[in-house]
Formats: sequence, structure tokens, C-alpha cells
Amino acid sequence: MDKKSVVKMEDLYPVGDLQITKGISFLNVPKNEYSTLLKKYPVPGFYDLKLPKGIIDVKVDSHAFERWNQRVGPITTDEILTNIFRVAILINPNRVRVLDRGLAILDEEVVFSFEFEDSILKVTTFFGRISLKPLLLNVDTLRRYNQRYSEEVDLSIDSEVINQQGLPIVPSSVIEFVDSNNIPHLLFYIQNIDTTNNSKRNFFYDLVIGSIEESTDDANDSDDVIGEWIIKEIDMSHPTRYNLSDIQLHVLGLLGNNQFLLRYMVKKDPERLEKLHETHSRTAIRRYAGNKNWNILQKKEK
Repeated sequence: MDKKSVVKMEDLYPVGDLQITKGISFLNVPKNEYSTLLKKYPVPGFYDLKLPKGIIDVKVDSHAFERWNQRVGPITTDEILTNIFRVAILINPNRVRVLDRGLAILDEEVVFSFEFEDSILKVTTFFGRISLKPLLLNVDTLRRYNQRYSEEVDLSIDSEVINQQGLPIVPSSVIEFVDSNNIPHLLFYIQNIDTTNNSKRNFFYDLVIGSIEESTDDANDSDDVIGEWIIKEIDMSHPTRYNLSDIQLHVLGLLGNNQFLLRYMVKKDPERLEKLHETHSRTAIRRYAGNKNWNILQKKEK
């Protein structure tokens, strides 16, 4: 039997029908420092309130978006702003402190209000940045004052100052898709720069909705569970750190991460790599690997 001359994702990790419903790329977003991504945000013991349980999505309403561009900055799009809060709330919820019912602060800096209904957390307004408006340290008192006296403290910021602000951690791209079991996924891609040695670290975060039993047979103790989402962190610098599901590997391959997949197969899935050698020519495998690191992909002699 002639061996195949082209390697396709269906040959490596077949997953059935895959429906990509939305793909967004934020190419003009400034890169964040690697240390910022790993920063821990411990919640003090005297804050008893927490984010609601069972969040399945995060939205920023039009009023809040308008207030962001007036009070917080930098001026951005509603899609970027929504995904900033999706990343913060669904991937790293300790970045958010709940100060009072319906009132919270992001990254010790951005103060906002929210509502929770039908499993959707909706950001309803932004009060501003503590670094620019220190009075926001007492934002709960400020809000009660405004409600009692029907007065509004001016929280607007000069446009030049607004544009000097930096965005919180934001994904460079977001892909929404539904797998063959009709289970929704959100795939966030974040590229970071480690300023200590000027190197790049790339991460994907796959968010799968539903229970672990329903979503994937490959879920394990390394996965985080937030509300109704199962979250897998994929460090692209370490292909073999965690076990990944076929759907995760399939999508990473569709996005062009061929060497990541092959390195994963060498260590974690050698039987599949052996099968690839049986069905595909050496030239096809080398071409798929970009003609790099061929020594780790050669068939081992028995």
C-alpha cells in the first residue's frame, strides 16, 4: 500500500465535525509582561463576598463600554473589553475582588459594577482607576452618596490621560467553536514577553462548558473549574506538561502548531506517532514538521 504524501489533522487527531462559530484577532493590542500573567491576586480574609457561581459568559453592556472610554482607558473596542473580563473572570478570578454586592475591582485598579442573571455576569458601569481617582478606594460610600443625594461626582478623565493608560491582560485572539458533541469551547491565545531575558511565552486557554464527565475523557486534576467552565492552560513552551484531549490537539494543529503536536506525540502519544510512520511517507512527516528537529521524529528501530 502506498503511503500518504500529505499529513492532515484528520490523520493525527480525528474529532468529527468541528464548527468554528467566531474568530477574533487583536493584532494591535500591546503585549503584556510575562510576570503580569503569573501575578497572584490574594483575596484578603475580610472580603467575604465572591463572584457568583455558575457563570457561563461575561458581557459588557453599552453604558459600561461608554464609561470605560471616558473614565478608564485606553479607548478600545467592546470585543476587546468583553474578552478582557472573560479572561479575568473565567481564567483567573482572583484578579477580581468583590467589594460589595454588585461592586468589584479588577487588578487592584479598575472599579466596576456588575449584575448576575441567567448565568451571565454583566458589567454595568465603570467608575474609573484608583490610580487616577483615589476616592474610588471608598467607592461603596461614593455610590451610596450618589444614590441618596442624586448627585454625580465627576469621574471623567482628560482624553490625553485616558490614552496613556495600558490595557489589562487581554488575549491576542479568541476562537469560539462547537465540537462534534455539541459542546461549546472558548480558546484564548495570549502572548507575553518576559522582560528579564526578552523571551516570549505563548499560552492557550481552552474553556469547555459543561461537567468534566460530559466534556472530555481527558480532563484531569490539572484542570481548573470555574462556574460551568473547565479550563485547561496550555503552555506552548512545554508540550508534554499536561495531558491534552484530541479536540485540543486538533485545534492547535489547525492553528499551525505542528511542531508542538509532534513533540507532544513523541513523549505522550508514541503509538500514534508509530501509526503515522506506517501510513505516511518520511517526506510527508518531515514536511509537516517544517523539516526541523527530524531526529526526534524518526521511527525507532525495534
